[in-house]
Amino acid sequence: MYAQPEAVNRPGLGRREIEANVTDRRRARTWSVSLTGTVDLSDTLAITSVTSWDKGRLSFYEDTDGTATGLLEIPYTDRATQFAQDLRLTSDFGGPFNFILGAYFNREKVYNETTFEIGKDIDSDGLPGVTDADCAAGFPLGCLFRNSFDQLKKSYALYSDVSFELTDQLTLRGGLRFTHDKGTQSNFEANAFGPNGVLVMNLIPPSRLDYSQENLSGKVGADYKINPDVMVYGNYSRGYRAPSFNAQAFFDPSELSVAKAEKIDAFELGLKSQFADRRVTLNMAAFRYTYSNQQFINVDPATAAQTLLNIPRSRILGGEAELTVRATDMVTLRAGAGLLDTKIKRGTVSGVDVSGNRLSNAPKLTFTGGVDATVMDGGNGKLSLHGDINYSASQYFEVLNIPRLQQDSYVLLAGHIDWESADGRWNASVWGKNLTNKFYFTSRVDLLAGFGFDYNHVGTPRTYGVTVGMKF
Repeated sequence: MYAQPEAVNRPGLGRREIEANVTDRRRARTWSVSLTGTVDLSDTLAITSVTSWDKGRLSFYEDTDGTATGLLEIPYTDRATQFAQDLRLTSDFGGPFNFILGAYFNREKVYNETTFEIGKDIDSDGLPGVTDADCAAGFPLGCLFRNSFDQLKKSYALYSDVSFELTDQLTLRGGLRFTHDKGTQSNFEANAFGPNGVLVMNLIPPSRLDYSQENLSGKVGADYKINPDVMVYGNYSRGYRAPSFNAQAFFDPSELSVAKAEKIDAFELGLKSQFADRRVTLNMAAFRYTYSNQQFINVDPATAAQTLLNIPRSRILGGEAELTVRATDMVTLRAGAGLLDTKIKRGTVSGVDVSGNRLSNAPKLTFTGGVDATVMDGGNGKLSLHGDINYSASQYFEVLNIPRLQQDSYVLLAGHIDWESADGRWNASVWGKNLTNKFYFTSRVDLLAGFGFDYNHVGTPRTYGVTVGMKF
């Protein structure tokens, strides 16, 4: 759902309502098959195979401007298939040393077609009644900008994970992963059409991009058991994300690009503990992530065109804690908190130096809490009550940190009442989410310069329902 400034909404509309001139049904269909099998080669070695196949289709005509005019609409058409195979050898020697050795393959094929329909009901003089000639005369008003492409990505990997119990208290861990990624974006073409579908201009001729990338990454760490109920750990790992193609090039061949591979160096220290006769569980962790060439989508506020770019350097400092208390055999309390401090160390977006800015979708504080209470457990079944609270501090949805696009802190409440029959066959639940009907955003994009509004995704309002299940 989208929300626009008051100026573009007609009187009588609520902030969760829009005037839409496009009401087409969204269609998304997926098919998937997965198969997991394990063969014991001996008492100490086993081979596991995980095979999956997925296919999906999407047809989605979005009323992007959220008004009764055709200022900006975007139809999306996508088709995708994916095949993945994971094969691994696992040991269980019963001694200090064990390992996992594996091989992985993934193949993803995508067809995508996207159209930016800009002012298709406004002619070059700013009047209604558009013809195909108005696209050429009033460019970009009255134009349909369409791109399409085929994309094929393949990923091959060999990986290992080993552990060695040096003493009864100290375990050393490590692993390596070698990855080879290949990608091809072919038949990429972008054109401008008039509102009746007549070709006005070829903007990007048929083009092809390729990448081939190899990476060796790994992890080292150690676990130390202070006693049977308390363990501390520390590890360092190097992460990797393959290069990516820009799917949103529309106006010029220079927009066609391949984002560099993203890398992350991650350090983590943590504690896992249980005490009070294991009725209390406390887990804590502190971490530092350093990104190199972090991949970002940047949206041009004047044209809505999206470009894919790398921010050379950024970092995240953080900590988190989770506490679970079994107050009684019938009541359990839950709480969790997270702290984040993010900073872009070096980078430029839309010609603006964003060094020192916060990363997107990174609230400085988050908190979750809940209670689970069993009020009946006998011959008539089990009845339990559950309540949840979630708090998020303010956050940005883009790295320019535009003040008006900042989401303020908010709290969400949810709950459900569950019943399960004594034999475990039947179950039912009455549930509610966002019980206070809090209004908040899940993303915000600056389109003010070119279209006169900000493009927003609004969080789900209060919802409630009943779920009934049966086990066969």
